[in-house]
Order: sequence, then structure tokens, then C-alpha cells
Amino acid sequence: EIAEARGDRSSLGKRIEVISNFASPNAGGVTSGRYFDGAFHAAGSATILGGANHVVMAPFFTSQPLSINQIGVAVSTGVAGALGRCFIYMARDSGWPDDLLYEGEADLDFSASAFVSHALSPVFTFEAGRTYWLGVRHSSTATLRGIPLTSVVNLGLQSNVAAAYFTIVRRSLAFATPLPAKWGFVAGGLIASTVPPSIRMRAN
Repeated sequence: EIAEARGDRSSLGKRIEVISNFASPNAGGVTSGRYFDGAFHAAGSATILGGANHVVMAPFFTSQPLSINQIGVAVSTGVAGALGRCFIYMARDSGWPDDLLYEGEADLDFSASAFVSHALSPVFTFEAGRTYWLGVRHSSTATLRGIPLTSVVNLGLQSNVAAAYFTIVRRSLAFATPLPAKWGFVAGGLIASTVPPSIRMRAN
């Protein structure tokens, strides 16, 4: 009975058996029109400064199917002429981002404080028990709302004596260049102690 109340987590790794119960929408149900991101037990958001041609992402887990019709970011401090785009990768057996599932076709305007988003038609559905990677790409240095470091998944330590945990995957790619169909993860792309972007999705 307890497993049924928690939702279908049968194919999630042991590493998220506990924390999956605290990540929206896992702690409750999916409510149409509500927004979700990848934060765990967060009470407030942080901010993350963008970088020209930066591609930044962090993992997202769901223990139940989640269909979304909108995906975007909240711009905290805009920069004139700044643009961005959201995207979704799916992980394979390694757990790292692999297959590109979605990249916004139209550029988002990061020039002013606002929520900006891509509309998804048809809707995109996250399957239960899979690991996804949500991210954003920047043309400039706009500041976005992010997930506080106390509410993120750690991606490993920098070393056996390190105090800092890796929290995002990042690389540089010219903004006009399409994302690769296969991410091709390399360990050098792991960045420590950096706030992940809050990729905000509206449930269908």
C-alpha cells in the first residue's frame, strides 16, 4: 500500500528512493495549470547569472507521469538583447544526459524581468521512473531564478578532500548552433556549487 501511495518508482535507482518523495510533483499529485520544477523541498528560489553561449542543465525525476504544455524560466534581472532557449534531454543507462528530446524553436526574450516560456503543442509527457535533464541556453548574461543549493541533487564530490559538490552540467556552445542530438557527456562539464536554473513547467 505504501508503494502505491508513493507512485511508480520501480525503475528509479536506489539513490533517489527517499528524495523522490520530496520533489514536485512526487510529494503530491499533478494539478492542471500548476507549475513544477526540479527543486527538492524548497521554500524559496535563488538566482543564477547566465553566461554568453552557456548551456546549463540539471537532473529532473518524476515518480508519476507529468504532461506539460509550457516550459520556461523566470528572468530575475534582464539584459538588453539577451535571449535564451529551454531544452530537455533524457538520460540513458549511465544516468548522464544523452538523447535530446526537446529544444525550443523560438528564442525567449531575457531582456526584462518576466516569466518567459515555450508553448508545447502537442504536450510533452515525462514518463514515470525515468531520469531527465532540464536546461537553458544563454546568449548573454541575464540572471534567472534558480534552485537553491540546499534543494538540489549532488552529482558527486570534486575530490576525496573536497567540500564542494557538483550540481550542474555546463558547456559552451554558440547560441546560434543547434544542440547536439546526443549530448556526449564528459566529466569536465560538471560544475560545483552552482545554482541550477529553475526550469518551470505547467502541467497540462
